[in-house]
Amino acid sequence: MTDPTTGAGVMPARTDREVSPIKWFDELRESHGVAWDESTSTWYVTRYDDVYELLRDPRLGAQVETYCPPGLTEEQEDTYWRVTEFIDRWPVFSDPPRHTGMRRLLLPLFTSDAVQQVVAAVAESVAATGSAVAPDRLFSAVVRPALEAGLCRLLDERPDALAELADCAGRILEVGPIETYDTAIGLRAEKALDELTGLVAQRCREPRGVLATALSRALSDGSLDLLDATAVYAQLVSGALEPTASAVARLLEAVTGPEGVEIDFEADCDGAVDEALRLVTPFHLATRRALNDMTLHGHTVRAESRVVLVLVAANRDPRRFAEPDTFRTDRTGARHVAFGRGRHACLGAALTRQVMTELLLALAAAGVLEGLPPLSAVWKGDFGGRFVDDVVVAGSS
Repeated sequence: MTDPTTGAGVMPARTDREVSPIKWFDELRESHGVAWDESTSTWYVTRYDDVYELLRDPRLGAQVETYCPPGLTEEQEDTYWRVTEFIDRWPVFSDPPRHTGMRRLLLPLFTSDAVQQVVAAVAESVAATGSAVAPDRLFSAVVRPALEAGLCRLLDERPDALAELADCAGRILEVGPIETYDTAIGLRAEKALDELTGLVAQRCREPRGVLATALSRALSDGSLDLLDATAVYAQLVSGALEPTASAVARLLEAVTGPEGVEIDFEADCDGAVDEALRLVTPFHLATRRALNDMTLHGHTVRAESRVVLVLVAANRDPRRFAEPDTFRTDRTGARHVAFGRGRHACLGAALTRQVMTELLLALAAAGVLEGLPPLSAVWKGDFGGRFVDDVVVAGSS
């Protein structure tokens, strides 16, 4: 079935999209590599080769002219625009030259010395909490606190302060993509934005640590405003903690469950980490805007059109990943695109890999990976992403 105007594949029925968005994306990839959705005026691209190339295509910008969902009241529209325009300020959604400046500001967080401090904090946390923990509390009592300890070290925050920042960023992120916008969630996000802006303002008034000091300086010289600074915090907190935790959860499933993945910690850590990231792909979508008219597989994409690159579908494309649902540590060739690619690739990708590797090594050293019963991740999320809620003993929930 094709759209009579564009000639593109029309989106399949959405009846089970919210129930199983990954399955729905897989079906879309196999039926239409490029599909047009009339209801949101959006192009969807799902196959690995296309997504891989388009992530670095200069004809696509990250700053998106957001389409407002129909049927909102004036007040609801005001909330929607306020939240989505704030999200558009996040570094990952910015274009040069602003994107270049924000990226330069963040680079000091990811120096070799800074990374070593973060992974040391992760290892110290596991050593302090990792022994004699019941399997059903391994994730909540050992893994998550270790990841939080690393993030606290990165941002120079206390655990209670980090929790407050993360809660605000999480409520904002719940807004999700336009396809699943909920007005009640939008109001929660707007309240969280006010709270987060106040917290960041306080940090910039009394800067402590590399990030707050850099942002305070940028506010003083006018290169950023307070919402820009808040966007930086929101992206760092939401982009560092939950995606990493989710990938670790998938790895724990693989090594303890029916898949029976065995990891040689001297040789397989890198492959195991990348495979967990590929299979989870916490943020499903990379949203772009066509800067000029362009052609995708014979379909004309007009300038200013919204183009969504479906990372989770690309990472499960059997054309590039044999047995895409199988956890394999020996994959070669195509690299996953969970971190994006090009100038908008995740700045903390290397840090995430090192943190996950250090966490695995620390768990192995503490002996807590031996004799574990099958573990199962409890997932939460929607059309735009999937994140771990907890990891429990399989069959116990």
